[in-house]
Amino acid sequence: MNTTQAIVILKNGMRKYGSILQSEYNHTVVFIPGAETIKDRESVNHLIEYIPVEEIEGIDTYLK
Repeated sequence: MNTTQAIVILKNGMRKYGSILQSEYNHTVVFIPGAETIKDRESVNHLIEYIPVEEIEGIDTYLK
């Protein structure tokens, strides 16, 4: 599974730490909260958040 560790900063000031999945959804970021490395999508399906791009102020990616 292809993920990128990131901090998503929302326009309301909230920060979300976790992983961004590559997405086929237009204008949406598929995000999994938490800093663990994701090995298979089935085990984390209940954690997935779909964040509309218009709610995002910025995204900072980082490496472990």
